[in-house]
Amino acid sequence: MNAPIRIALATLALLGAPALAMIGTAAFAAGAPQAAEVDELKVCLECHDLADALAAKVKHPPAAEGDCSACHNPHVSRLEGLLLDQPGPLCARCHEDVTAQLARKVVHAPVAEARCAICHSAHGAPFAGLLARPATELCQECHVDVAEWQQRKSPHAPFAQGRCATCHEAHASDTPGLIKPGASCTSCHAVDARFRSIHGGYPVEKAECATCHDPHASDRPGLLRQIVHEPFGSGTCSTCHVASSAERPFALVKPEDELCGDCHADQVEESRQARFGHVSAAGGRCTDCHNPHAGEGAAILQRKEEATCLACHDPGGAASRQPGRFALHAGQVSCTTCHAPHGAGQPRLFVDDPVAVCSSCHSHQHGVSHPLGEDKLDPRSGAPMDCGSCHAIHEAPYPKYLHAGEVTDLCVSCHKSMARRNQ
Repeated sequence: MNAPIRIALATLALLGAPALAMIGTAAFAAGAPQAAEVDELKVCLECHDLADALAAKVKHPPAAEGDCSACHNPHVSRLEGLLLDQPGPLCARCHEDVTAQLARKVVHAPVAEARCAICHSAHGAPFAGLLARPATELCQECHVDVAEWQQRKSPHAPFAQGRCATCHEAHASDTPGLIKPGASCTSCHAVDARFRSIHGGYPVEKAECATCHDPHASDRPGLLRQIVHEPFGSGTCSTCHVASSAERPFALVKPEDELCGDCHADQVEESRQARFGHVSAAGGRCTDCHNPHAGEGAAILQRKEEATCLACHDPGGAASRQPGRFALHAGQVSCTTCHAPHGAGQPRLFVDDPVAVCSSCHSHQHGVSHPLGEDKLDPRSGAPMDCGSCHAIHEAPYPKYLHAGEVTDLCVSCHKSMARRNQ
């Protein structure tokens, strides 16, 4: 279908059936001529300055060919930019290969949310794939760790060169981290005798390399993660593992919790004695959270603290980019500010009585107002009134983390008599 006909149909479709009938009748009765050929690009450029985009190294084919009406309605639209459809469905009309990727297990958030223009320019760009800026700059807008990695002494070559797509898919993948199929470390790092020797004879081709090595950058040689467990750093693998020649090579010399308890007795005993134990710590699974070789932070975590916790405690929350889930109080506190990671005497692993935890920061709140404490029971649940009776801990759909949008709605959920007075 040529451009003039497509323009005419798009415009008429917006007018509705009654108008179509009237226009059609009048036009044919008067012997109206067919729509003339229009040089779309010439007409559009009379108002729209696209000189830079059309001179760019990489051009969007419809723009380069002057087929403006492939994406825009020349007369009216409900959408900004006179687009024919929402950006996602509009792009999908041609880019069917990207649409097919939506069935994969891990979809890049901008793709899932149909925000194509976050990364791509619509008309022309200086970079392949119509990227608006170099890949590293684009990734850094959302992935704030990029700036930190760029300051480290030993960057991974693909990262230093801005070649994120060497390892990562841009739109979707079946692997966490949007890792490309076949983008294993051994595709670049050949596993030979020297490589095995460096790793103590461990069958590295079966290993998860990123458990010890940072795939982006590190201040340590060999891209080792920032904090190294002492036995691993000193090369005394036999402290924890049997020999590579044993029947079960590199197996632990004793059960995990007993082994960790040889050095970390206080933490292991804390988890055993806690009234409320963390399911991993109490179950003797220290490595659910801690990396036994090299990790993040003083506690040698598998990931940074928030990411470690959200690996389990995220039913569609922060890691899924949903608003209000597991808010970290504007980044002012960490998970362990309020929760004990191994076990506690309070429910929800609070480090202290819930009111005391909140008042350690919010000392001025409710000092002389709402009664709280063991002797003040919430009529809805029968539990003692505390800050959580009115405020959410993490899930915060309303301002001040309130459970209800209107303060009066929240109050009358307990104070029923006040509701009747206002009727």
